[in-house]
Amino acid sequence: MQKKIWFALIVLVVMSFAIPLTAYASVVGRFTLIKGQVTVLKGGKLPAIAAKVQDGVETGDVIRTKSGAKAQLSMVDASVITLAPESRLAIADYQYNPAQGERRAVLRLFRGLVHTVVNRIIKTEEPDFLMETHTATIGVRGTDWYTLLGPNSTGVYLPRGILGLSSNLPTVPGSLRLKSGQFSQILQGLPPSMPQALTPEILKMLEKLMDTGLSEGGLGVGSPAPGTGSQYKTPLTLPGSPDQKLLQQTIPPVLAPQLHTPAPVQPAPPPVQTGPHGSPH
Repeated sequence: MQKKIWFALIVLVVMSFAIPLTAYASVVGRFTLIKGQVTVLKGGKLPAIAAKVQDGVETGDVIRTKSGAKAQLSMVDASVITLAPESRLAIADYQYNPAQGERRAVLRLFRGLVHTVVNRIIKTEEPDFLMETHTATIGVRGTDWYTLLGPNSTGVYLPRGILGLSSNLPTVPGSLRLKSGQFSQILQGLPPSMPQALTPEILKMLEKLMDTGLSEGGLGVGSPAPGTGSQYKTPLTLPGSPDQKLLQQTIPPVLAPQLHTPAPVQPAPPPVQTGPHGSPH
C-alpha cells in the first residue's frame, strides 16, 4: 500500500514539472528588440502584459505597439518580424519541425505596418507561411517584405523574394505572383492590382515609417493624389479624416496609364446671316 502511495506521489511531482516544460515548448518566438510601450495579449485575451526583451510568444498571442514604440520578434524558424509603431499582429498558428522539414505559420495583421523576413525556404507544394489581413492573403516563399494596412486595402512591398497574393475572400477570383522589386495593393473585395516597380523613394519611406509609425488610424493605400483625378495613384497616402491624428507623410505618386478618351467634338459655329445684298448684318 505504501509503495502505491509513494508511486502516486512521484507521478504527481513529475506532472507538476511537466506543466511548465509544456508551456516552454509552446514558445514559438522571442522579443529581441523593444522600443517604447509594447504589450502582449496572451491567447488574445486581456489583461495586456508589458513585453520585455527575451520574453516568449506563443500561438494565439497578440502583439501591440503603442505610439512611438517598436518591437522585433525572432521566431523558431529564424524568421524575423518587426512591428512599426501603432501596429497589431496576431500569431494565429506557428508550428515548426526542422527534422521533418515542416512548417505551418499563419500571422494576422490587424493594424499598422510590419516588416517580415522569412529566411528558410521549405519545399512544399503550398505556401507554409501565410500572412492574412482584412483584404488579402499573402503566401510566402523565402521573402523580405512589408505589409501595410489602410482602411480598406493592403499594400504589399517586396524588396526581395517571391509572394503569392490574393483577396481574402474566396469568392473573388484572381491571384498575383509578386517578384523582387515590385509592389501591389489589394482593395476590399477586389483581386490584387497589377505589380508596379518598388522605387528607392518608396522603400525609403517604408523604412522611415518603421520608426515613425502610421499615426492614429493608419494609412490609406492607393488613394488618388489630390488634384490629379484618376491619372495618379499613390501607394502611400494619408486620408484627411478630421477624427484621426495623422502624420502628414506621403511618398512620390506613381503615374498610372492614362485612359484613352476621344477628344470632345466642338459644336459648329452658327451660320452668318446676310442681308439682301449679301452683306452680313
